[in-house]
Amino acid sequence: MKWFKQIITEPDNLTVCPVRIIALLGALQYLGMAAANYVQHHVFDAQGYAIGFGALLGGIGVALGLKKDSPKA
Repeated sequence: MKWFKQIITEPDNLTVCPVRIIALLGALQYLGMAAANYVQHHVFDAQGYAIGFGALLGGIGVALGLKKDSPKA
């Protein structure tokens, strides 16, 4: 579980970062929607979702780059 904590927290490994959680949930949703639509034989607009999600990740990258990390403990 240490690796998971490192993924969702800021560099101090104590403060949970909501921006990182949004990115992780978006990636899981993309994979889940693609798999569910494949199993149900429905059409999934992967390109449309990926373009929107890419824009979200771009915004997340900017947010992570501009925000100040929490102070070191």
